[in-house]
Amino acid sequence: MKLPRERTKGQVQWMLGMALGVLGICGASCAGPKQYLKGEGSPILSYSKSMCFGPCPAFTLEVESDGTARFNGRAHIEPKGPHTGKWSTADLEALAEIAHSSQLRHKAGTYDNPLIMDLPSTRLTMGPYHVLDRINGPDLSVLYYSLDSLIRVTTWTPEVASSGKERR
Repeated sequence: MKLPRERTKGQVQWMLGMALGVLGICGASCAGPKQYLKGEGSPILSYSKSMCFGPCPAFTLEVESDGTARFNGRAHIEPKGPHTGKWSTADLEALAEIAHSSQLRHKAGTYDNPLIMDLPSTRLTMGPYHVLDRINGPDLSVLYYSLDSLIRVTTWTPEVASSGKERR
């Protein structure tokens, strides 16, 4: 199934809300999801996909507790290069709820086979939980889809180097 690439921020927030409802998650007062928004140091969320020998999107994303997002698109994704954006508290809380409902804390770990070469990897850190998914990783598709959707609808601003030129 091919999904439309263009969605508005409102549509993505609606989809995040629907995902929460479908998954039957507890309300915002539930203490469980908050663990995904805490971390020692920063950022509180890190998400990246590596290149492969094909058209795999490759990028890194880091999000601070205040919602400041840093994105660096490397290949087969827009925007390319280092950019900054802002994610709302509601976005971060919705992602934490989805991580909680997906049982990220029980699925954290490394899923890899170094003998296989042409596999892209997905790395995710939320709070104290880390996942490296290169092969046969856990089903975190709802969480990955939500992150990818937020990346697509975020207004990204190119970072400018100290010389005044756009960084690449």
